[in-house]
Amino acid sequence: MPFINDVLVDNSQSNQLAREVASLSGLRSRFAFDPEQIRIELEKHIVGQQAVIDALCQQLKVIKAGLHDSQRPLCVLLFIGDTGVGKTELVRTLARCIHGDNNPGFCCIDMNTLSQSHYSAAITGAPPGYVGSKENLTLLNEDAITGSSSRPGVVLFDEIEKADTAVVRSLMNVFDSGKLRLASGTRELSFCNSLVFMTSNIGSKQWAQTARHSGSRGIRQWQRWLPSLQSRLTGRQRSRATVIEEAMHSHFDPEFINRIDRIELFEPLTSAHLTAIVELELRQLNQRLRRQGVQVELHPSALDYLRDQGFDPLFGARSIKRKVRDLLMVPLAEALLSADRLQADKGSEAGANRVAGITLHGRNVDGKIEFDLKPAKE
Repeated sequence: MPFINDVLVDNSQSNQLAREVASLSGLRSRFAFDPEQIRIELEKHIVGQQAVIDALCQQLKVIKAGLHDSQRPLCVLLFIGDTGVGKTELVRTLARCIHGDNNPGFCCIDMNTLSQSHYSAAITGAPPGYVGSKENLTLLNEDAITGSSSRPGVVLFDEIEKADTAVVRSLMNVFDSGKLRLASGTRELSFCNSLVFMTSNIGSKQWAQTARHSGSRGIRQWQRWLPSLQSRLTGRQRSRATVIEEAMHSHFDPEFINRIDRIELFEPLTSAHLTAIVELELRQLNQRLRRQGVQVELHPSALDYLRDQGFDPLFGARSIKRKVRDLLMVPLAEALLSADRLQADKGSEAGANRVAGITLHGRNVDGKIEFDLKPAKE
């Protein structure tokens, strides 16, 4: 628990930042985040989901302008899509944009660990008479949920369809009133300053089976909470969205769905996105190597090799991450260790500094990435 002086200093700094942002934008808002700057960062890290990014930034503008309902969470969004398309990563990136790299205002609950009905106590706390009821224990981090006066908390219920129905229903009051009274009745958590997100893979398996065996299906009348989505989807996408919608309605209660502000459908990744994903992985790798003074550059032949070997439409971007680890990082590690030994033989200092200031150029040679060692560019 932080000291009150630390809290006051933090709030003062946050309020000052909010005033500076307001002076630049001409809008007096208590929130310090900039929706357009967040859009730029999301576009750098999330590939192939421009429509979702646009929809999220629209919601952030509403919040920034102070048009949200103060008696509910700032927004409640459900992200649906195949595995590995960037649902969880988008929320994590948003939290970093708002709170910085340490993410003090990010609370993530892995709902796949709450697959039995009695696990609802992990959210609402143990009821009176049970062990732990007096302690009001919960998986929810109250400080992260509350956020601060200028930065909202970011709450993620990841893979919500894998939780038991009783666990999911325990969240209905959160979405409706922004309050969660723990089962003991002596403590209440407020989500009124929180951005609440859920992710789900629901319907993906059904769509894969439908696309494989029966092709396109008819289009049902859309519900009121998904009007804009229909207009921007092609015929095949509409069929996919219809299958996912039917799976969602069969799994979740209508009362639960009716409390969600927006439901965004993530598009599956295709071969057109592969180059951008590989380049993103390379940028992240160079960020990690920068502290060692090492840079990696890949010849187009190596990029093409990773792109062709790494893509699996069933597993999305995660399959590319695995291939990058196997096909790029293994030979890169061998090259770094070889460079380290070479510098050691020349009498350099021990440790990671021996390979500082070098650039490793990788190219595809007979189905294997090989690296050449060159001095780093000035």
